[in-house]
Amino acid sequence: MDLSCEQQSKKQKFKLEDDQPRDGMKTLPRDIALDILSRLPITSLIQFRFVCKAWHTLSHDPDLVKFHFSRTAKDNPCLIFHCDYPIRNQLYFVDFSDQDDHEQIVRKIDTPICASVPEFYVVGSCNGLLCLYNSLYNDPVYIYNPFTRNYKELPKSKQFQEQEVVFGFGFHPISNEYKLIKIIYYTNGHAKPWRARRFRIRNYSQSEVQILSLGTTTTTTTTTTTTWRSIGEVPYQLEPRPSEALVNGRLHWVTRTVRFQGVRGRRIVSFDLADEQFKEVPRPGCGGLNRYNYHLTVLGGCLSAVVYCNNGKLEIWVMKDYDVKESWVKEFNIGAYSPKFLKQNLQQSFGIWKNTLNGRLARVLCLLKDGNVLIEYKGGILVSYDPESGKFKNLVFQGMPKMFQAFVHVGSLNWIDTPIDM
Repeated sequence: MDLSCEQQSKKQKFKLEDDQPRDGMKTLPRDIALDILSRLPITSLIQFRFVCKAWHTLSHDPDLVKFHFSRTAKDNPCLIFHCDYPIRNQLYFVDFSDQDDHEQIVRKIDTPICASVPEFYVVGSCNGLLCLYNSLYNDPVYIYNPFTRNYKELPKSKQFQEQEVVFGFGFHPISNEYKLIKIIYYTNGHAKPWRARRFRIRNYSQSEVQILSLGTTTTTTTTTTTTWRSIGEVPYQLEPRPSEALVNGRLHWVTRTVRFQGVRGRRIVSFDLADEQFKEVPRPGCGGLNRYNYHLTVLGGCLSAVVYCNNGKLEIWVMKDYDVKESWVKEFNIGAYSPKFLKQNLQQSFGIWKNTLNGRLARVLCLLKDGNVLIEYKGGILVSYDPESGKFKNLVFQGMPKMFQAFVHVGSLNWIDTPIDM
């Protein structure tokens, strides 16, 4: 009887031990565990950190952040949808993979700044971080990781009574710093921040360039002090929209139409995040840039110019060797795309598109892993273009908002003080 009780007790003990969760990650070598975790989608990695304390600690390992980012940056991007319709601004995301687009679900992002800043614009995305700013007053500006939900409100900068602000946000791998640049065109003296408004006056008589550095420099272990610095005037009249391309540690903009050597046209201007100098970048050798409008983008890591031609056609020129004029090549010649519902969507013009494209109809977002070109048409139409067949494919995801502006984004655990190997 006593033996039977003892056997039952042992069986019960073994059963309880088998029921206990076993943390296999603890038994794995660190490099193998990091390699496994770096292959997870960002949404799965976020869930992983809440399983237990040990996993939470491992998810904050700086090497995991770097390994995961380096893998994710090579895949098809995550897309961030900025929607300001019907009332409040809202962010959504979709993991844009090689799977069938009907399997992808657009999910809402809980944006913590919405309570205090209901109307905002997106400056851009860099290394998994979004830069947002108050669209009514141009201040404050926020750095935000939409997946970890870490965010930082940046100090307010100097304001002018009548001003137009051009933003840029980027990272320089040598200095290991993020920098936010504000190019302010103005006419009058200083004014209180609450009086600052966004004006559409083109003939501003003065300008000022303000810089804010973020992150940890490579020469010290301390975080850079977040204080705005003025570096003087800008010798160019830039289009009133954020920087469209970050290549070789340089932000790029297109100027307003100017006359140069007797010819009117728009020029390409860069700002080096290391030496903080503006420089003109050679344009493609096609006459269309003087006649037509165009915007900049990054395709395959190269600076690219998207030229709007007649009848809705697009030409995409790619600079294969940076800053070498002769390396510009016309990579794509895209015909007009006119779905039946395009005209209906264009009847309504929302603020996020007014600020970005100034009335233009399309924006080339990126080059996908399969070689197709991802294009966004005004109002919220996402299209994949196959250069080989010349065919378009309308992309519709479950839960997709009706009106939006899309941003190419890399889902990451990164933050402004995390070193990133580029």
